[in-house]
Amino acid sequence: MLMPRDGAVSIDIPDDVRVVVAEDDRGTRLVLRGLLRSLGISEIIECANGAEAFVQVQRSAPDLLISDWEMPEVSGLALTRLIRNHPDSPNPLMPVIMLTSHSNQSLVARARDAGVTAFLAKPVSRKALAARLEASIQRTRCYVLTRRFFGPDRRRAQQGKGVSMAGVPQGYVPKEAEARGAVPTEDLDAVADAFMIDPAPLAAASGMPPGLVRPSHASKRLFSRVRLKRVELVSADRARLEMAREGLLISSNPERLATLLIDTMDGIRQSVGLSQPLIQRTWASLASIRDRMNGTDTRSIDILHLHARTIERLLDLSGEHDRRIAETTVAELEAAVAKVFPDVRRG
Repeated sequence: MLMPRDGAVSIDIPDDVRVVVAEDDRGTRLVLRGLLRSLGISEIIECANGAEAFVQVQRSAPDLLISDWEMPEVSGLALTRLIRNHPDSPNPLMPVIMLTSHSNQSLVARARDAGVTAFLAKPVSRKALAARLEASIQRTRCYVLTRRFFGPDRRRAQQGKGVSMAGVPQGYVPKEAEARGAVPTEDLDAVADAFMIDPAPLAAASGMPPGLVRPSHASKRLFSRVRLKRVELVSADRARLEMAREGLLISSNPERLATLLIDTMDGIRQSVGLSQPLIQRTWASLASIRDRMNGTDTRSIDILHLHARTIERLLDLSGEHDRRIAETTVAELEAAVAKVFPDVRRG
């Protein structure tokens, strides 16, 4: 347990916890650094935006992230989604505490949908920070993996809102490996629409409290299986995409088909576990040419086909560790679009 010098607040967390702070305001970063150090946390990495923070997360594999909501380049919500869903995220089970001045329930719901663990209101107090840290680390909850969500169970202890007395969301099929105390690997073998992953056994295996999953053979194996399961969960997206492509073969309305493809791809890019930056680039490419479709120009149809094939290729590659093939696939698409529509600005 960490005991601050003044004895006013104590937090029951390991003294070697590593924290990344993502905050574009320097003054707020200084305040957070001082508060964290007063609570006994010395390993602190400060970042001025979400993009820098994700790079630091990849490099140092910290235990916990504290992020501001509104930041340039990459917002706190986008950073949380990267932590939870990006194939290169070292720890999708990392606790994320969101700094916010927002009290609007719809905005809070958006953050929870992104996978945020806890909220910390500004201006930050020492007592509130200590409480959020301890709750995120010591009283963690199961993570839920579905086709469109990966993060802490948003429905914990909400009796009457789809949650059983045991705190398990109704409609989820409980599996033997989901019991607390069992390493959550085999639960991803069964075919279903949702899974619950308890981080506590992985944390305990390395001598850590329930919310701190550090890199280990077991955690790396689990994360690899999660990536593969995510690919399976988007099979419905592939079916929709194949139907859209069949329509391309018989329709003479490229504007309508471009809209259909954009809608389909929008669902795909929101799915969990794909290479989101590449999906985003492909979606943006198609959106940028939607109003330029010419029904009498065969090149327009060819470009639509190319976008559909690119998405299919990305789905095929989403479980691969080597991202270079996927990067090349999207780059080739963008080059082809630039030739047919030279006035379209890339990225």
